[in-house]
Amino acid sequence: MYKKLLLFLPLLGVLLLGGCADPVVFAEVFQLNQEQKLYTAYNLWYDQDNKISCLNIQQGRFLPLGTEIEPIGTSSFPEEIRFRDAQTQQEYVISFSDGYRLCSMREYISYTFTTKNRDELLADLPPAVLARVLHGEVVPGMTPEQVKLTYGPPPAIRTPSESNESWIYWLTPDETLRLVFRAGKVRNVLNLNQR
Repeated sequence: MYKKLLLFLPLLGVLLLGGCADPVVFAEVFQLNQEQKLYTAYNLWYDQDNKISCLNIQQGRFLPLGTEIEPIGTSSFPEEIRFRDAQTQQEYVISFSDGYRLCSMREYISYTFTTKNRDELLADLPPAVLARVLHGEVVPGMTPEQVKLTYGPPPAIRTPSESNESWIYWLTPDETLRLVFRAGKVRNVLNLNQR
């Protein structure tokens, strides 16, 4: 009995360290053909090591929406999504947590990346809103869709439904920002950490 257990332990270790889930393949998520390209669906903030939190914490610099990307791959231990900027070839890593996003990695990839290019994403935006989105700023008067182009969808761990009239985003790991909507537009942008 103990010999069988000893033989099983290395296999268990491989499963735990390698992850049990199959890697998520971008082409399968988007049903891509060979000519199609992928782009960032919203601004993605990254730190000096080119790491991106799945909460899209707004520290450091951001990769603008509509940036053409080349998928590198995913891993389940640690949960990471790797891609590169198609123009600069700079690599980025998203640290993913289904506990923070309350969705699967596949779902997260499906709304973080898109087959729409920058012009398609920004079509029909009024010039004043366009300038704010491109600078990574949300201001009163913006619609939920315009907010999502700027900050991405609100993390479900703090905003369980996009139908809520209040959305929470992270400015830093310890500071949050609340957007209050009325009649389908941002009414207030509140830094919850300023006193």
